[in-house]
Amino acid sequence: MLGSMFRYHFLLLAISAAIIFSSSFPVWAQTLVVPEWLQQLDAQKHRSPESVLEQLQQQQDVFVDLTKTQQAFWLNIEATVYSHLGRYPEQQQAAQRGLALLEEQPSLLQVELLLELGYAREMQLALTEALNLYRQASDTAIALENNKLRIRAMVNIAAIDTLQDRDQQALQALKQAYQEASTLQDKELLAEVNAQLGLMYSSLAFEQEAQQFLEQALTLYDELGWQRNKVTVLYNLARNYSYLENFELALQSFDRMLQSAQIANDLLSMYYAYSGLAITSNEMGRPQIALNYMEKAEEYLNVIQSAYYLSGHHYEKALIYQKLQQNSLALQQLQLSEEYLQKLEHDDPGNMLLALQLLKSELLAEQGQYQRAYQNLQAFVRGFQQFRDKENEIELAKLRMGFEAERELARQTLLEQELQVKALRLAEINRARQIQWMWLAIAMGIIALILALFMLVRKNQQQRRKLELTKQEKS
Repeated sequence: MLGSMFRYHFLLLAISAAIIFSSSFPVWAQTLVVPEWLQQLDAQKHRSPESVLEQLQQQQDVFVDLTKTQQAFWLNIEATVYSHLGRYPEQQQAAQRGLALLEEQPSLLQVELLLELGYAREMQLALTEALNLYRQASDTAIALENNKLRIRAMVNIAAIDTLQDRDQQALQALKQAYQEASTLQDKELLAEVNAQLGLMYSSLAFEQEAQQFLEQALTLYDELGWQRNKVTVLYNLARNYSYLENFELALQSFDRMLQSAQIANDLLSMYYAYSGLAITSNEMGRPQIALNYMEKAEEYLNVIQSAYYLSGHHYEKALIYQKLQQNSLALQQLQLSEEYLQKLEHDDPGNMLLALQLLKSELLAEQGQYQRAYQNLQAFVRGFQQFRDKENEIELAKLRMGFEAERELARQTLLEQELQVKALRLAEINRARQIQWMWLAIAMGIIALILALFMLVRKNQQQRRKLELTKQEKS
């Protein structure tokens, strides 16, 4: 069960790319003074990566005459091309050189190169480093108010979240990216987001939803003329058909991929097409046909530069030998797989190593080597327990965060209630003061009225006395 789980995740990751692209001279780069021939190469880097690389190599003498910014632009094209060709160490080197040439002042070209470098590190399973580079690219894109590059960084971050079992977080980010890309009506962004959403839903076992997104991505890449991306989606679509047990449709997709790769002389895609045909045939219970396809794939194995993918290749071949009941050969393939796995610059191989241990235990037991099988099974159990403990720690951390959030919400609610009570009390005090002033005013008015009446009575009395005195004097 776990072995199939590993195969599932490995194959989806095998040629899924957090794509760095621009179908024409990008708008953000139009402020740069770049030679027209270099602009043309930038526009073609996704359609004809081999041709673009060849032309760059032919123009090496011109490189030293360019400004530092132009050289960085050149290296960004080179990094993208190496990414398409699966040459990730060279992609990393080109991106690092490009970043070193740029000034410290943030720029959109810097964002492009950060995404390239992040992807190169991701493909070498240096996931923490890749995530930091993607976040740096995202922060810079936000500061420069460039939504397209920000969304691309968001998609790449979601890819890392998927690899590190943060599926829900990744899915929410991809849904947001899809909405924003739809609002922008950007075909390139929509193609990438559809491809990644299809990959995401497939990994979550929502194959029907995955199929819709993958087919839409395939249509968009076909319209863009991006051959490499098209065959990548064909691969993932074919694997998704396998998960739905539509094996014939899966084989048809791999055949389409193979034909397309042969026309373009795309050796990397030819490897994955033959490998996909082998894996699907093995799943259909046709191990001999699967072995023939896998041996055909090995004619192009030298184009694979990633230890992670090479480890996966030998693991898949071990599964084929197991079905052929050739356990000794299967164990040899597992040994090669383990050797490549040990070369990885990974943060955590996760269920990949567990799958190898489990398969090795099965093969040893079938050969009657029960002691060695038991030892491998013990290693598997320990690793699986650590894997579960890690998952439990993550869930516990989520619970703690939830409790803290609830506690903070309670604090905020209590504070708001206290402020409301204080406001009510203040209002009551103000109203009491207003009433006091009103009664004081009324009292003062009454006193004034009494005084006025008193003065009026007194005046009248004085006038009567004067009249009386006047009458007496006259008499």
